[in-house]
Amino acid sequence: MIDIEHLSKKYWIHPERRVDSLRETIANGFKKVFSFNKKNNPNGDLKEEFWALKDIHLKISQGDRIAILGRNGAGKSTLLKIISRITEPTYGRITINGRVTSLLEVGTGFHPDLTGRENILLNGAIMGMSYKEIKNKFDEIVAFANIEKFLDIPLKRYSSGMFMRLGFAVAAHLDSEILIVDEVLAVGDSQFQEKCLKKMNEMGAENRTILFVSHHINSVLALCNKGVLLENGKLIAYEPIEQSVSRYLRSCPAGSSEWKGNIGDEHIRIKEASLRSSASNMHFFYQNEKTILDIDFEIATPHTDLMLGFTILNSRNHSIARSKLSDHSEFYHIKLNPGDHRASFDIDLNLFHPGEYQVRLECSLLNKKKILQGEILLKFAVYSQNKEIKYEQGVEKEGISLGNCWSLKGTQKL
Repeated sequence: MIDIEHLSKKYWIHPERRVDSLRETIANGFKKVFSFNKKNNPNGDLKEEFWALKDIHLKISQGDRIAILGRNGAGKSTLLKIISRITEPTYGRITINGRVTSLLEVGTGFHPDLTGRENILLNGAIMGMSYKEIKNKFDEIVAFANIEKFLDIPLKRYSSGMFMRLGFAVAAHLDSEILIVDEVLAVGDSQFQEKCLKKMNEMGAENRTILFVSHHINSVLALCNKGVLLENGKLIAYEPIEQSVSRYLRSCPAGSSEWKGNIGDEHIRIKEASLRSSASNMHFFYQNEKTILDIDFEIATPHTDLMLGFTILNSRNHSIARSKLSDHSEFYHIKLNPGDHRASFDIDLNLFHPGEYQVRLECSLLNKKKILQGEILLKFAVYSQNKEIKYEQGVEKEGISLGNCWSLKGTQKL
């Protein structure tokens, strides 16, 4: 459906120079005369080139549901704007087989002075649909957007949520082979997000192609079958969605599920800590999977009061569970046995709501000294256990029973 070859997009950055005094005006004038390279900038403007995209190659097949992943500034929106024919590429070529519908930002393609009814008709006409085709879809669009009471009110009086609902409803119900959706779903409530994801899944079942940008990984995993990872305008990977999400999460410094180093005191040195799925090598976890926390450490000088363990924190930084080696009498001898050891904890994720969590390693000499002060933090995300998004009501489970939350798998001498 979409064939992208050597796609590149360059922008010129013009620094905004603020002049507050005569001295600065004179200084800037001398800089232009003596430091400026007129050969490279014949117009005499101080500017810098910025490549939003560089040499992108992609082939997207019919029926693919593609997640465009990457950190802020990676080039995701630029890529979608070029595919949508909003922006021209600097170099390269795109071949598109089919009609494209884009929803890149709230209110795209709408006129604020026209009513909801008039904007539906206008958008359909822009898409090349006949009046009869639009009328056949009209009732479905209005019902999906849930704006019956506001249909004949100018859009400038709509809230951002109403704008977004109508925009998505129009884009999803028009007869196009390719749907492009940027981060706009973040405006809606969870119920409408679920409704949109269900609609896009239905479109995928109809063999329509979807390009989807979202930082909500649960939505990405529920909808998409492939992922495109961009970094600084370059294509890093184009692969099955779970591998792509895992690669994306590893690229985010704030989301690391691994730590390596050498920290401690004369009694114990922590060498490595990591979270891993027992079912795969992904850096994210489903609720129905067992997650294993490995801690590699060296006992240098044994001490009977040595405490090693961890606490799990929720997204609000509240402690919801903790455990330590001394909770398990059969492993008491570890802290008295010099050498390298590994402690492996099995964590049952069925007891966690979908969301983001942190593991904080803790180590001390009982009532005497703190060896770790929160230097080692592992971050991980838990996602729904199936490919269908479920938004659960209620509060997070606080004070989880340690006995049910995990078991200490064991320690072994390395």
